[in-house]
Amino acid sequence: MLPLFKVRMSPNSKDLVGEVLESGYIGQGLKVDEFEDLLQEELHLDSKPITINSCTSAIDLALHLIGVSPNDEVISTPQTCFASQVGAINRNVIIRWADIDPITGCIDPESVKNLITDKTKAIIAVDWAGRLCDFKKLKSYGVPVIEDAAHCWDVLDKKLKQRGDYICYSFQAIKFLTCGDGGILITPKEKESEARLLRWYGLDRTAKESFRCTQNIKNAGFKYHMNDISASIGISNLSLAKDSVRKHKENSRYLIENITNTNIQVPEWDEDCSYWIFSFHILNNLKKEFISYMESHSISVSPVHYRNDEYDCTIKFRENKLPGVDLFTKTQVCIPNGWWVSEMELEYIVDIINAFNRS
Repeated sequence: MLPLFKVRMSPNSKDLVGEVLESGYIGQGLKVDEFEDLLQEELHLDSKPITINSCTSAIDLALHLIGVSPNDEVISTPQTCFASQVGAINRNVIIRWADIDPITGCIDPESVKNLITDKTKAIIAVDWAGRLCDFKKLKSYGVPVIEDAAHCWDVLDKKLKQRGDYICYSFQAIKFLTCGDGGILITPKEKESEARLLRWYGLDRTAKESFRCTQNIKNAGFKYHMNDISASIGISNLSLAKDSVRKHKENSRYLIENITNTNIQVPEWDEDCSYWIFSFHILNNLKKEFISYMESHSISVSPVHYRNDEYDCTIKFRENKLPGVDLFTKTQVCIPNGWWVSEMELEYIVDIINAFNRS
């Protein structure tokens, strides 16, 4: 079976991890600092990004920095990994579900606009499949925007593109850049120092006095920091990340240009999209049949994420019709498009898809 996801690990990762394991120090230390320096250079940032133990933690920390409290309202999209909602749910907020573009899967700015009240404290917008949301429009509403960029990589150097106020990347196992697990949070400049304190119990790890014994903790933080083991894996894999994006984009462009089956609706090419997954649509109520057909030809197919507004812990937030989400759920699937897919396999995928019909 041609897999939908695959872990990409540098051959020298075991050596770097071994050095950390033998060093006698495996917590947040010099390797984390080194990783942040490398990430700053890689992403063309003005300051070092804040490494975190997961993108989920990054989103929650962003909510905290914004000042989201119980009974506040947070606008989010249900079309995402459930991890996008965990921070808001555990903070006892009211989630207002915005609709999405039924083709791209990205949050609909007009739907967001109609949900904003004086209780709205944050907007969570997900870059579905690596396609950037309309952040210029979202930020025009005057509400802090948290960008869930778990599906993205290497687009920060596109200076003309608007991004969220808080950008959360994932370094989970199957992402473009993996640390085993982890992520980064990019904050507004004025929030960076506070974020660094809060990720590790509110302690200043750069202070001369003992950070464990003598510091006065002003604000209790979280155990959201990255450790040197994860950082060393990230360092080893950093050079592979952009190559993975390049390959995903090349493969996706080939699929867009060569899939001709009239039962299939492929996305328009977007140069700024990372194409972590190749998300497209099966028309004419053929989704279930298409999945079985593809799997019978040893090609993995999946929607990847199920809508989040129908779980027991989220159903209470359902209030409005979401026609974009409904249609997306009905038609959307993903097929392999990653760095591991060979040219021959890519041609095979296209041939099988173009041969698909109702019979």
